[in-house]
Amino acid sequence: MVYKLSNNFKREGISAYNAKKAGRPSLPLNQSFVKKVIDIRKRDDYGAEKLHFVLKREGFIVSQRQIQKILDQRGLTEPCVKRRGQRTYVRYQWPISNYLWHVDWTTYKGKLYCAFIDDRSRKIMAAGEFNNAIADNAKFVLYQAILDNGVCPVIILSDKGSQFYANKHDKTGKKGISEFEKELEELGIEFWTSRRNHPQTNGKMEKWFDTLKKRKKRHPEESLQDFVKWYNNERIHHALDYNTPEEVYKENL
Repeated sequence: MVYKLSNNFKREGISAYNAKKAGRPSLPLNQSFVKKVIDIRKRDDYGAEKLHFVLKREGFIVSQRQIQKILDQRGLTEPCVKRRGQRTYVRYQWPISNYLWHVDWTTYKGKLYCAFIDDRSRKIMAAGEFNNAIADNAKFVLYQAILDNGVCPVIILSDKGSQFYANKHDKTGKKGISEFEKELEELGIEFWTSRRNHPQTNGKMEKWFDTLKKRKKRHPEESLQDFVKWYNNERIHHALDYNTPEEVYKENL
């Protein structure tokens, strides 16, 4: 060890005894590649995992860690303060498209959004932007989904919001029926609701709303219908084996 330290001193001088940074030194990245990563991120809002898949498909051999590093250095990632380590997920989905649709409402910057999403493919069947979250507007989006796609689902799943579900009971204790439930009954569609305070049951819908809000934050000029087209036809999903909702929807009809 003494001989080794002596030789290091002769070769490097006093700097030989400075603390060395752990790990391998960083390799310089091609700036055109860095620009490509940034452009795709800004266009499609993809994280490091999806960027790695897209770039690998185009022939680039760069690790996901390096792509994440580019995003971090350019301030293109958002910290997840609620993350509590790795969690195990169990994915539930119907084997065919149009068997079950999810529906829900969300609000963003004073506007209310209602959408129907196919459980198997995660395709947005229809979505609307309104000033009020009422049953008539939910029915309007439902009929838009049916007309645009030429099909009715077997089941529709929602939460117990008053736009969908009659929470009141009569004097005998019998539950009432909402306008939305009546409409589904006339169409021959079965109606399911999630448990109270259990948004995970409608998780695919909640995830889409999260994507919608992040997209609107970065692309405020984009219309809702343009966003739906992009989401259905261009945005790949890890849960769909990196296919788009439209591709999976057609494969599972």
